[in-house]
Amino acid sequence: MAVTAIPPSQDDGLRKARFLPAMVKKRRWWWLPFLLWTALVAASFNYQADSIKRHSLELMENSAREIFNLVVVARLWNANHGGVYVPVTDKFQPNPYLKVPWRDVVTSEGKQLTLVNPAFMTRLIAELAEQKDGIRLHITSLNPIRPANAPDANEARALRDFSQGSKERYWIEDGAGGKQSFRYMAPLWVAEPCLRCHGEQGYKVGDLRGGISVSLNNEKGALVEAARIRQTGLLHLVVYLLVVALGWWLMTQLRWRWLRMDQEVVAMRSAMDQILSDEKMASLGRMVAGFAHEINTPIGIALGALSSSDLTLARIDALLTSEEVSEEDLRLELGRLKSGEAMAQANLARAAGLIQSFKRTSVDQSSDKKRVYDMKELLQDVLHMLHHYLKRLPITVRTQCQEGLRIDGVPGLIQQLLTNLIINSLTHGFKDDTQAGEIRVEVSVPAPGRVHIDYADNGAGMTEEVLKHIFESFYTTQGDAGGTGLGLFICRDLVENRMHGRITCESAPGEGTRFIIEFPADVIGATAP
Repeated sequence: MAVTAIPPSQDDGLRKARFLPAMVKKRRWWWLPFLLWTALVAASFNYQADSIKRHSLELMENSAREIFNLVVVARLWNANHGGVYVPVTDKFQPNPYLKVPWRDVVTSEGKQLTLVNPAFMTRLIAELAEQKDGIRLHITSLNPIRPANAPDANEARALRDFSQGSKERYWIEDGAGGKQSFRYMAPLWVAEPCLRCHGEQGYKVGDLRGGISVSLNNEKGALVEAARIRQTGLLHLVVYLLVVALGWWLMTQLRWRWLRMDQEVVAMRSAMDQILSDEKMASLGRMVAGFAHEINTPIGIALGALSSSDLTLARIDALLTSEEVSEEDLRLELGRLKSGEAMAQANLARAAGLIQSFKRTSVDQSSDKKRVYDMKELLQDVLHMLHHYLKRLPITVRTQCQEGLRIDGVPGLIQQLLTNLIINSLTHGFKDDTQAGEIRVEVSVPAPGRVHIDYADNGAGMTEEVLKHIFESFYTTQGDAGGTGLGLFICRDLVENRMHGRITCESAPGEGTRFIIEFPADVIGATAP
Protein backbone atom coordinates (compact mmCIF):
# COMPACT_ATOMS: atom_id res chain seq x y z
CA MET A 1 0.00 0.00 0.00
CA ALA A 2 1.34 3.38 -0.98
CA VAL A 3 2.08 5.90 1.75
CA THR A 4 1.58 9.63 1.24
CA ALA A 5 4.13 12.20 2.39
CA ILE A 6 2.84 15.73 2.91
CA PRO A 7 5.68 18.16 3.57
CA PRO A 8 5.38 21.02 6.06
CA SER A 9 4.52 24.30 4.40
CA GLN A 10 7.51 26.03 6.01
CA ASP A 11 10.56 25.12 8.08
CA ASP A 12 9.81 25.82 11.75
CA GLY A 13 12.52 28.47 11.94
CA LEU A 14 11.31 30.21 8.80
CA ARG A 15 7.73 30.15 10.05
CA LYS A 16 8.73 31.75 13.35
CA ALA A 17 10.84 34.34 11.59
CA ARG A 18 8.04 35.22 9.20
CA PHE A 19 5.37 35.45 11.88
CA LEU A 20 7.53 36.88 14.65
CA PRO A 21 5.19 39.01 16.76
CA ALA A 22 5.80 42.68 16.23
CA MET A 23 4.73 43.22 19.84
CA VAL A 24 7.92 41.54 21.09
CA LYS A 25 10.28 42.88 18.45
CA LYS A 26 9.11 46.49 18.92
CA ARG A 27 9.06 47.79 22.48
CA ARG A 28 6.34 50.32 21.76
CA TRP A 29 3.84 47.46 21.72
CA TRP A 30 4.88 46.13 25.11
CA TRP A 31 2.38 48.38 26.88
CA LEU A 32 -0.46 46.17 25.60
CA PRO A 33 0.18 43.12 27.86
CA PHE A 34 1.14 45.37 30.76
CA LEU A 35 -2.07 47.36 30.27
CA LEU A 36 -4.01 44.10 30.31
CA TRP A 37 -2.14 43.00 33.44
CA THR A 38 -2.90 46.35 35.09
CA ALA A 39 -6.59 45.95 34.27
CA LEU A 40 -6.60 42.41 35.69
CA VAL A 41 -4.88 43.48 38.92
CA ALA A 42 -7.21 46.47 39.29
CA ALA A 43 -10.25 44.23 38.72
CA SER A 44 -8.92 41.72 41.26
CA PHE A 45 -8.28 44.47 43.83
CA ASN A 46 -11.75 45.94 43.33
CA TYR A 47 -13.29 42.51 43.72
CA GLN A 48 -11.31 41.79 46.90
CA ALA A 49 -12.11 45.23 48.33
CA ASP A 50 -15.82 44.73 47.62
CA SER A 51 -15.62 41.29 49.24
CA ILE A 52 -14.05 42.83 52.37
CA LYS A 53 -16.78 45.47 52.51
CA ARG A 54 -19.51 42.89 52.02
CA HIS A 55 -17.97 40.72 54.74
CA SER A 56 -17.83 43.69 57.14
CA LEU A 57 -21.47 44.47 56.44
CA GLU A 58 -22.40 40.82 56.99
CA LEU A 59 -20.61 40.81 60.35
CA MET A 60 -22.36 44.02 61.42
CA GLU A 61 -25.68 42.69 60.19
CA ASN A 62 -25.29 39.39 62.04
CA SER A 63 -24.23 41.19 65.24
CA ALA A 64 -27.19 43.58 65.05
CA ARG A 65 -29.59 40.73 64.29
CA GLU A 66 -28.34 38.78 67.32
CA ILE A 67 -28.84 41.82 69.57
CA PHE A 68 -32.35 42.32 68.18
CA ASN A 69 -33.21 38.65 68.74
CA LEU A 70 -31.97 38.80 72.35
CA VAL A 71 -34.10 41.85 73.02
CA VAL A 72 -37.13 40.18 71.44
CA VAL A 73 -36.58 37.09 73.61
CA ALA A 74 -36.35 39.26 76.75
CA ARG A 75 -39.54 41.13 75.74
CA LEU A 76 -41.32 37.83 75.14
CA TRP A 77 -40.33 36.55 78.56
CA ASN A 78 -41.56 39.80 80.09
CA ALA A 79 -44.85 39.72 78.19
CA ASN A 80 -45.50 36.05 79.03
CA HIS A 81 -45.20 36.95 82.74
CA GLY A 82 -47.41 39.99 82.47
CA GLY A 83 -44.54 42.34 83.16
CA VAL A 84 -42.02 42.62 85.98
CA TYR A 85 -42.38 44.63 89.16
CA VAL A 86 -39.33 46.52 90.41
CA PRO A 87 -38.83 48.83 93.40
CA VAL A 88 -39.46 52.54 92.90
CA THR A 89 -36.45 54.71 93.73
CA ASP A 90 -35.36 58.27 93.20
CA LYS A 91 -33.63 57.21 90.00
CA PHE A 92 -36.29 54.77 88.89
CA GLN A 93 -39.79 56.17 88.61
CA PRO A 94 -42.95 54.56 87.27
CA ASN A 95 -43.65 54.64 83.54
CA PRO A 96 -46.03 57.55 82.98
CA TYR A 97 -47.16 56.09 79.60
CA LEU A 98 -48.29 52.79 81.08
CA LYS A 99 -51.92 53.37 82.00
CA VAL A 100 -53.10 50.18 83.68
CA PRO A 101 -54.64 49.94 87.17
CA TRP A 102 -52.04 47.46 88.37
CA ARG A 103 -49.05 49.56 87.38
CA ASP A 104 -48.12 50.50 90.98
CA VAL A 105 -48.40 48.21 93.98
CA VAL A 106 -47.22 48.23 97.62
CA THR A 107 -45.88 45.13 99.31
CA SER A 108 -47.03 43.97 102.75
CA GLU A 109 -43.81 45.43 104.05
CA GLY A 110 -44.85 48.81 102.65
CA LYS A 111 -42.35 48.78 99.78
CA GLN A 112 -43.58 50.53 96.60
CA LEU A 113 -43.21 48.60 93.33
CA THR A 114 -43.94 49.64 89.74
CA LEU A 115 -44.68 47.48 86.69
CA VAL A 116 -42.06 47.27 83.93
CA ASN A 117 -43.74 46.15 80.71
CA PRO A 118 -41.82 44.98 77.56
CA ALA A 119 -41.63 48.45 76.02
CA PHE A 120 -40.36 50.04 79.23
CA MET A 121 -37.88 47.19 79.71
CA THR A 122 -36.62 47.71 76.15
CA ARG A 123 -35.89 51.37 76.91
CA LEU A 124 -34.08 50.41 80.11
CA ILE A 125 -31.97 47.80 78.27
CA ALA A 126 -31.21 50.41 75.57
CA GLU A 127 -29.93 52.90 78.17
CA LEU A 128 -27.59 50.31 79.71
CA ALA A 129 -26.36 49.07 76.29
CA GLU A 130 -25.57 52.60 75.13
CA GLN A 131 -23.73 53.46 78.36
CA LYS A 132 -21.68 50.27 78.37
CA ASP A 133 -21.06 49.36 74.69
CA GLY A 134 -22.26 52.36 72.72
CA ILE A 135 -25.10 50.28 71.22
CA ARG A 136 -28.30 52.26 70.65
CA LEU A 137 -31.64 50.48 70.72
CA HIS A 138 -34.71 52.40 69.66
CA ILE A 139 -38.21 50.99 69.94
CA THR A 140 -40.45 52.83 67.58
CA SER A 141 -43.82 52.74 65.87
CA LEU A 142 -45.85 54.68 63.35
CA ASN A 143 -48.43 55.02 66.17
CA PRO A 144 -46.34 55.55 69.31
CA ILE A 145 -47.75 56.10 72.77
CA ARG A 146 -44.56 57.77 73.93
CA PRO A 147 -43.49 60.72 71.71
CA ALA A 148 -39.82 59.85 72.08
CA ASN A 149 -40.58 56.57 70.35
CA ALA A 150 -41.54 58.34 67.13
CA PRO A 151 -39.48 57.05 64.17
CA ASP A 152 -36.94 59.09 62.25
CA ALA A 153 -37.10 59.22 58.43
CA ASN A 154 -35.17 55.98 57.82
CA GLU A 155 -37.09 54.12 60.55
CA ALA A 156 -40.41 55.31 59.15
CA ARG A 157 -39.40 54.10 55.70
CA ALA A 158 -38.44 50.72 57.18
CA LEU A 159 -41.77 50.46 59.06
CA ARG A 160 -43.69 51.10 55.84
CA ASP A 161 -41.61 48.36 54.15
CA PHE A 162 -42.44 45.99 57.01
CA SER A 163 -46.12 46.62 56.42
CA GLN A 164 -45.55 45.57 52.81
CA GLY A 165 -43.97 42.28 53.87
CA SER A 166 -40.28 43.17 54.27
CA LYS A 167 -38.63 41.20 57.06
CA GLU A 168 -35.65 43.42 57.93
CA ARG A 169 -33.67 46.43 56.76
CA TYR A 170 -30.14 47.74 57.29
CA TRP A 171 -28.24 50.80 56.16
CA ILE A 172 -25.18 52.95 56.82
CA GLU A 173 -25.94 56.32 58.33
CA ASP A 174 -23.67 59.33 58.68
CA GLY A 175 -23.75 60.90 62.09
CA ALA A 176 -22.29 63.98 63.74
CA GLY A 177 -18.61 64.62 63.10
CA GLY A 178 -18.61 62.41 60.04
CA LYS A 179 -18.95 59.25 62.11
CA GLN A 180 -20.80 56.38 60.49
CA SER A 181 -23.13 53.96 62.22
CA PHE A 182 -24.62 50.71 61.06
CA ARG A 183 -28.38 50.62 61.50
CA TYR A 184 -30.42 47.44 61.60
CA MET A 185 -34.17 47.26 62.06
CA ALA A 186 -36.69 44.44 62.24
CA PRO A 187 -40.45 44.47 62.95
CA LEU A 188 -42.38 43.71 66.16
CA TRP A 189 -45.64 41.86 65.68
CA VAL A 190 -48.56 41.95 68.12
CA ALA A 191 -48.88 38.78 70.18
CA GLU A 192 -51.59 37.80 72.67
CA PRO A 193 -49.68 39.06 75.75
CA CYS A 194 -49.23 42.46 74.06
CA LEU A 195 -52.99 43.16 74.09
CA ARG A 196 -52.97 43.67 77.85
CA CYS A 197 -51.26 47.03 77.29
CA HIS A 198 -52.03 47.86 73.67
CA GLY A 199 -55.49 46.42 73.21
CA GLU A 200 -57.10 49.83 73.74
CA GLN A 201 -55.17 51.12 70.66
CA GLY A 202 -57.15 48.76 68.46
CA TYR A 203 -54.37 46.26 67.72
CA LYS A 204 -55.11 42.62 66.92
CA VAL A 205 -52.87 39.58 67.12
CA GLY A 206 -50.56 39.54 64.07
CA ASP A 207 -50.66 43.30 63.47
CA LEU A 208 -47.47 45.29 63.00
CA ARG A 209 -46.88 46.98 66.33
CA GLY A 210 -43.65 48.70 65.38
CA GLY A 211 -39.99 47.80 65.30
CA ILE A 212 -36.69 47.99 67.08
CA SER A 213 -33.69 49.59 65.43
CA VAL A 214 -30.19 48.62 66.48
CA SER A 215 -27.42 51.16 65.86
CA LEU A 216 -23.81 50.00 66.04
CA ASN A 217 -20.82 52.27 65.97
CA ASN A 218 -19.15 51.53 62.61
CA GLU A 219 -15.95 53.41 63.40
CA LYS A 220 -13.97 50.39 64.60
CA GLY A 221 -15.36 48.20 61.82
CA ALA A 222 -14.44 50.87 59.27
CA LEU A 223 -10.90 50.99 60.64
CA VAL A 224 -10.56 47.20 60.45
CA GLU A 225 -12.09 47.23 56.99
CA ALA A 226 -9.71 49.97 55.80
CA ALA A 227 -6.73 48.08 57.26
CA ARG A 228 -7.71 44.90 55.44
CA ILE A 229 -8.23 46.81 52.19
CA ARG A 230 -4.81 48.46 52.60
CA GLN A 231 -3.24 45.05 53.23
CA THR A 232 -4.94 43.62 50.15
CA GLY A 233 -3.89 46.64 48.11
CA LEU A 234 -0.28 46.30 49.24
CA LEU A 235 -0.29 42.59 48.35
CA HIS A 236 -1.72 43.36 44.89
CA LEU A 237 0.87 46.10 44.39
CA VAL A 238 3.76 43.80 45.32
CA VAL A 239 2.47 41.06 43.01
CA TYR A 240 1.83 43.61 40.25
CA LEU A 241 5.35 45.05 40.45
CA LEU A 242 6.97 41.61 40.64
CA VAL A 243 5.07 40.39 37.58
CA VAL A 244 5.82 43.63 35.70
CA ALA A 245 9.52 43.34 36.50
CA LEU A 246 9.62 39.63 35.65
CA GLY A 247 7.55 40.22 32.52
CA TRP A 248 9.81 43.03 31.37
CA TRP A 249 12.87 40.85 31.90
CA LEU A 250 11.28 37.92 30.07
CA MET A 251 10.14 40.15 27.20
CA THR A 252 13.67 41.55 26.93
CA GLN A 253 15.17 38.08 26.89
CA LEU A 254 12.57 36.85 24.41
CA ARG A 255 13.12 39.86 22.16
CA TRP A 256 16.88 39.35 22.23
CA ARG A 257 16.54 35.64 21.47
CA TRP A 258 13.99 36.15 18.70
CA LEU A 259 15.98 38.93 17.08
CA ARG A 260 19.05 36.72 17.21
CA MET A 261 17.06 33.85 15.77
CA ASP A 262 15.73 36.21 13.11
CA GLN A 263 19.29 37.08 12.12
CA GLU A 264 20.25 33.39 12.05
CA VAL A 265 17.21 32.59 9.93
CA VAL A 266 18.08 35.39 7.52
CA ALA A 267 21.62 34.01 7.29
CA MET A 268 20.28 30.50 6.82
CA ARG A 269 17.86 31.70 4.17
CA SER A 270 20.70 33.50 2.41
CA ALA A 271 22.85 30.38 2.55
CA MET A 272 19.96 28.28 1.34
CA ASP A 273 19.31 30.69 -1.53
CA GLN A 274 22.97 30.39 -2.44
CA ILE A 275 22.75 26.60 -2.35
CA LEU A 276 19.60 26.71 -4.49
CA SER A 277 21.34 29.04 -6.92
CA ASP A 278 24.37 26.75 -7.06
CA GLU A 279 22.13 23.77 -7.63
CA LYS A 280 20.31 25.65 -10.38
CA MET A 281 23.61 26.51 -12.01
CA ALA A 282 24.71 22.88 -11.66
CA SER A 283 21.51 21.80 -13.34
CA LEU A 284 22.12 24.37 -16.05
CA GLY A 285 25.67 23.01 -16.40
CA ARG A 286 24.34 19.49 -16.85
CA MET A 287 21.91 20.83 -19.41
CA VAL A 288 24.75 22.60 -21.29
CA ALA A 289 26.81 19.41 -21.28
CA GLY A 290 23.89 17.45 -22.63
CA PHE A 291 23.15 20.12 -25.20
CA ALA A 292 26.76 20.14 -26.38
CA HIS A 293 26.68 16.38 -26.80
CA GLU A 294 23.31 16.42 -28.54
CA ILE A 295 24.17 19.19 -30.98
CA ASN A 296 27.42 17.51 -32.01
CA THR A 297 25.49 14.82 -33.92
CA PRO A 298 23.46 17.01 -36.32
CA ILE A 299 26.31 19.45 -36.77
CA GLY A 300 28.73 16.59 -37.50
CA ILE A 301 26.33 15.03 -40.00
CA ALA A 302 25.76 18.41 -41.68
CA LEU A 303 29.51 18.99 -41.93
CA GLY A 304 29.97 15.50 -43.35
CA ALA A 305 27.23 16.13 -45.90
CA LEU A 306 28.80 19.45 -46.90
CA SER A 307 32.25 17.80 -47.25
CA SER A 308 30.68 15.11 -49.40
CA SER A 309 29.02 17.81 -51.50
CA ASP A 310 32.43 19.43 -52.09
CA LEU A 311 33.77 16.15 -53.44
CA THR A 312 30.67 15.74 -55.60
CA LEU A 313 31.14 19.24 -57.02
CA ALA A 314 34.78 18.44 -57.80
CA ARG A 315 33.73 15.32 -59.70
CA ILE A 316 31.05 17.29 -61.60
CA ASP A 317 33.65 19.92 -62.48
CA ALA A 318 35.94 17.15 -63.78
CA LEU A 319 33.14 15.70 -65.88
CA LEU A 320 32.32 19.08 -67.34
CA THR A 321 35.95 19.73 -68.37
CA SER A 322 36.28 16.38 -70.12
CA GLU A 323 35.65 16.03 -73.87
CA GLU A 324 32.76 13.69 -73.40
CA VAL A 325 30.20 13.86 -70.55
CA SER A 326 27.96 10.94 -69.82
CA GLU A 327 24.48 12.11 -68.96
CA GLU A 328 24.07 9.14 -66.67
CA ASP A 329 27.24 10.01 -64.72
CA LEU A 330 26.24 13.66 -64.48
CA ARG A 331 22.79 12.81 -63.19
CA LEU A 332 24.29 10.42 -60.64
CA GLU A 333 26.59 13.12 -59.26
CA LEU A 334 23.79 15.70 -59.21
CA GLY A 335 21.65 13.23 -57.28
CA ARG A 336 24.46 12.77 -54.74
CA LEU A 337 24.76 16.56 -54.44
CA LYS A 338 21.03 16.94 -53.87
CA SER A 339 20.99 14.14 -51.29
CA GLY A 340 23.91 15.71 -49.39
CA GLU A 341 22.21 19.10 -49.43
CA ALA A 342 18.99 17.62 -48.05
CA MET A 343 20.91 15.79 -45.30
CA ALA A 344 22.81 18.95 -44.35
CA GLN A 345 19.61 21.01 -44.35
CA ALA A 346 17.72 18.50 -42.21
CA ASN A 347 20.48 18.25 -39.62
CA LEU A 348 21.03 22.00 -39.54
CA ALA A 349 17.29 22.41 -38.98
CA ARG A 350 17.53 19.89 -36.14
CA ALA A 351 20.49 21.78 -34.67
CA ALA A 352 18.56 25.04 -34.97
CA GLY A 353 15.66 23.45 -33.08
CA LEU A 354 17.99 22.25 -30.35
CA ILE A 355 19.56 25.70 -30.11
CA GLN A 356 16.13 27.35 -29.88
CA SER A 357 15.04 24.91 -27.20
CA PHE A 358 18.31 25.41 -25.31
CA LYS A 359 17.94 29.16 -25.60
CA ARG A 360 14.43 29.10 -24.10
CA THR A 361 15.39 26.67 -21.36
CA SER A 362 18.65 28.35 -20.38
CA VAL A 363 17.10 31.81 -20.31
CA ASP A 364 14.10 30.57 -18.30
CA GLN A 365 16.21 28.66 -15.76
CA SER A 366 18.70 31.49 -15.26
CA SER A 367 16.06 34.19 -14.66
CA ASP A 368 12.77 34.62 -12.87
CA LYS A 369 11.09 36.72 -15.53
CA LYS A 370 7.46 36.04 -16.30
CA ARG A 371 6.29 35.34 -19.81
CA VAL A 372 3.51 33.53 -21.58
CA TYR A 373 4.67 30.01 -22.38
CA ASP A 374 3.16 26.90 -23.89
CA MET A 375 3.10 24.06 -21.37
CA LYS A 376 3.33 21.30 -23.98
CA GLU A 377 6.31 23.02 -25.63
CA LEU A 378 7.95 23.40 -22.20
CA LEU A 379 7.61 19.66 -21.57
CA GLN A 380 9.32 18.92 -24.88
CA ASP A 381 12.11 21.40 -24.08
CA VAL A 382 12.80 19.61 -20.80
CA LEU A 383 12.96 16.25 -22.57
CA HIS A 384 15.30 17.68 -25.22
CA MET A 385 17.65 18.93 -22.53
CA LEU A 386 17.59 15.53 -20.78
CA HIS A 387 17.78 13.45 -23.93
CA HIS A 388 21.49 12.90 -23.33
CA TYR A 389 20.63 11.15 -20.04
CA LEU A 390 17.54 9.33 -21.29
CA LYS A 391 18.82 7.93 -24.59
CA ARG A 392 21.30 5.58 -22.93
CA LEU A 393 18.64 4.08 -20.66
CA PRO A 394 15.66 1.85 -21.49
CA ILE A 395 13.37 4.47 -19.95
CA THR A 396 10.31 5.81 -21.76
CA VAL A 397 8.97 9.25 -20.85
CA ARG A 398 5.33 9.83 -21.75
CA THR A 399 3.75 13.27 -21.50
CA GLN A 400 0.13 14.29 -21.72
CA CYS A 401 -0.92 17.90 -21.87
CA GLN A 402 -3.93 19.75 -23.20
CA GLU A 403 -3.35 21.46 -26.52
CA GLY A 404 -3.11 25.22 -26.31
CA LEU A 405 -2.44 25.27 -22.59
CA ARG A 406 -0.58 28.55 -22.17
CA ILE A 407 0.39 30.04 -18.84
CA ASP A 408 1.51 33.54 -17.91
CA GLY A 409 4.19 32.84 -15.32
CA VAL A 410 7.82 31.91 -14.71
CA PRO A 411 8.60 28.87 -16.90
CA GLY A 412 12.00 28.29 -15.30
CA LEU A 413 10.26 27.11 -12.11
CA ILE A 414 8.39 24.33 -13.93
CA GLN A 415 11.52 23.37 -15.90
CA GLN A 416 13.61 23.14 -12.73
CA LEU A 417 10.84 21.17 -10.98
CA LEU A 418 10.44 18.60 -13.76
CA THR A 419 14.19 18.32 -14.32
CA ASN A 420 14.76 17.54 -10.63
CA LEU A 421 11.92 14.99 -10.57
CA ILE A 422 13.20 13.17 -13.67
CA ILE A 423 16.81 13.16 -12.41
CA ASN A 424 15.52 11.88 -9.04
CA SER A 425 13.68 9.02 -10.78
CA LEU A 426 16.73 8.11 -12.87
CA THR A 427 19.02 8.22 -9.81
CA HIS A 428 16.85 6.48 -7.21
CA GLY A 429 13.99 4.77 -9.06
CA PHE A 430 16.01 3.09 -11.82
CA LYS A 431 19.41 2.39 -10.26
CA ASP A 432 20.16 -0.43 -12.69
CA ASP A 433 20.94 1.04 -16.12
CA THR A 434 19.50 -2.08 -17.76
CA GLN A 435 16.15 -1.86 -15.98
CA ALA A 436 13.34 -0.84 -18.31
CA GLY A 437 10.81 1.61 -16.96
CA GLU A 438 8.39 4.40 -17.65
CA ILE A 439 7.99 7.96 -16.45
CA ARG A 440 4.60 9.61 -16.92
CA VAL A 441 3.94 13.36 -16.76
CA GLU A 442 0.33 14.56 -17.06
CA VAL A 443 -0.65 18.23 -16.92
CA SER A 444 -4.27 19.31 -16.54
CA VAL A 445 -6.43 22.25 -15.44
CA PRO A 446 -8.87 20.83 -12.84
CA ALA A 447 -10.40 24.22 -12.05
CA PRO A 448 -10.10 27.76 -13.38
CA GLY A 449 -6.79 29.25 -12.30
CA ARG A 450 -5.42 25.91 -11.01
CA VAL A 451 -2.79 23.71 -12.72
CA HIS A 452 -2.37 20.05 -11.76
CA ILE A 453 0.77 18.03 -12.53
CA ASP A 454 0.68 14.27 -11.99
CA TYR A 455 4.22 12.85 -12.14
CA ALA A 456 4.78 9.12 -11.68
CA ASP A 457 7.39 6.43 -12.36
CA ASN A 458 7.24 2.64 -12.01
CA GLY A 459 10.65 2.41 -10.42
CA ALA A 460 11.84 0.90 -7.14
CA GLY A 461 9.71 3.11 -4.88
CA MET A 462 10.71 3.87 -1.29
CA THR A 463 10.01 2.78 2.27
CA GLU A 464 7.75 4.63 4.67
CA GLU A 465 10.74 5.80 6.72
CA VAL A 466 12.47 7.30 3.68
CA LEU A 467 9.18 8.86 2.54
CA LYS A 468 8.95 10.79 5.81
CA HIS A 469 12.21 12.67 5.08
CA ILE A 470 12.35 13.08 1.30
CA PHE A 471 11.47 16.80 1.38
CA GLU A 472 14.06 17.61 4.06
CA SER A 473 17.18 19.47 3.05
CA PHE A 474 20.39 17.42 2.73
CA TYR A 475 18.56 14.14 3.24
CA THR A 476 19.81 11.52 0.78
CA THR A 477 20.05 7.75 0.59
CA GLN A 478 23.02 7.93 -1.79
CA GLY A 479 25.46 10.21 -0.02
CA ASP A 480 28.30 7.87 -0.89
CA ALA A 481 27.40 8.19 -4.57
CA GLY A 482 27.51 11.99 -4.59
CA GLY A 483 23.88 12.71 -3.70
CA THR A 484 23.35 16.19 -2.24
CA GLY A 485 19.90 15.65 -0.72
CA LEU A 486 18.67 18.90 -2.27
CA GLY A 487 16.72 17.71 -5.31
CA LEU A 488 13.31 17.15 -3.72
CA PHE A 489 13.91 19.89 -1.16
CA ILE A 490 14.30 22.31 -4.07
CA CYS A 491 11.11 20.88 -5.62
CA ARG A 492 9.21 21.60 -2.42
CA ASP A 493 10.72 25.06 -2.13
CA LEU A 494 9.78 25.85 -5.73
CA VAL A 495 6.19 24.61 -5.38
CA GLU A 496 5.36 26.04 -1.96
CA ASN A 497 7.42 29.22 -1.67
CA ARG A 498 7.74 30.32 -5.30
CA MET A 499 4.60 28.92 -6.92
CA HIS A 500 2.45 29.05 -3.74
CA GLY A 501 1.16 25.55 -4.37
CA ARG A 502 1.20 22.13 -2.77
CA ILE A 503 3.23 18.96 -3.44
CA THR A 504 2.61 15.48 -2.03
CA CYS A 505 4.29 12.13 -2.65
CA GLU A 506 2.94 8.59 -2.68
CA SER A 507 5.25 5.58 -2.77
CA ALA A 508 5.82 2.04 -1.59
CA PRO A 509 8.66 -0.41 -2.18
CA GLY A 510 8.33 -1.98 -5.62
CA GLU A 511 5.33 0.14 -6.58
CA GLY A 512 7.03 3.21 -7.97
CA THR A 513 6.69 6.82 -6.87
CA ARG A 514 4.05 9.43 -7.63
CA PHE A 515 4.23 13.20 -7.08
CA ILE A 516 1.05 15.29 -7.19
CA ILE A 517 1.61 19.02 -7.67
CA GLU A 518 -1.08 21.66 -7.77
CA PHE A 519 -0.57 25.42 -7.91
CA PRO A 520 -2.43 28.60 -8.85
CA ALA A 521 -1.62 30.08 -12.27
CA ASP A 522 -2.84 32.61 -14.80
CA VAL A 523 -4.04 30.11 -17.40
CA ILE A 524 -4.55 31.35 -20.97
CA GLY A 525 -6.19 29.50 -23.82
CA ALA A 526 -7.36 26.41 -21.88
CA THR A 527 -10.44 25.62 -19.84
CA ALA A 528 -11.12 23.29 -16.95
CA PRO A 529 -12.89 20.03 -17.83
